[in-house]
Amino acid sequence: MLESLPRLESVVDRAVGPLAWGLHRGLGLSPNQVSLLSFLVSLVAAGLIATGHVGAGLASMAVGQILDGVDGAIARRYGLSSPDGGRIDTLYDRLSEAAIFLGFAWSGLAPLKLVLVALVAILLLTTIVGRTKLDPGVKRFALYLGFWVPFATLFIVIFAVNLAGYVVGLLKADIQFQHRMDALGGDLDTVASRAASLEQAERQRPLSVSAAG
Repeated sequence: MLESLPRLESVVDRAVGPLAWGLHRGLGLSPNQVSLLSFLVSLVAAGLIATGHVGAGLASMAVGQILDGVDGAIARRYGLSSPDGGRIDTLYDRLSEAAIFLGFAWSGLAPLKLVLVALVAILLLTTIVGRTKLDPGVKRFALYLGFWVPFATLFIVIFAVNLAGYVVGLLKADIQFQHRMDALGGDLDTVASRAASLEQAERQRPLSVSAAG
């Protein structure tokens, strides 16, 4: 999400800067290790929620999300960013959400089917967010409203927003693809035929040179 919102990314980096310094310089933790720590805290949050300790669970979830912001801040601040690190961070994010969401289902605060469709919508959005940089971010954050709004309603919102983000992301990816095709001078078939013609011309060129020699 923060990749598509550079200003927010900068604000988060400044806010968690001292904690990032302490975990990395003081304790020697790498971004991936902080991501793992964030996931473990999220498991604690899921366990608390599943056993009916919702307030403590949401507080633990908040700690996990803070740590989730710290791992990226460490990676950017100390030049440790990498595609593998980004994939690991995304994996832990999805696993954290799955554990916490299932904790709500286990405790009876939200129907299991609703929790599962919300997770499916999030996973669908995750498959394209790397290309579109479009992520509404309505996942765990929405659950903090549970003190005022029924959790079942919040899971409907999470499902709807992430599914809408997926649909809009597909449209955005299609528009980007069409723009690339236009820049190349035609549709997919035309571009493919031009590429094939160029490849054939390259193969025939040495033969022509040999014949002329």
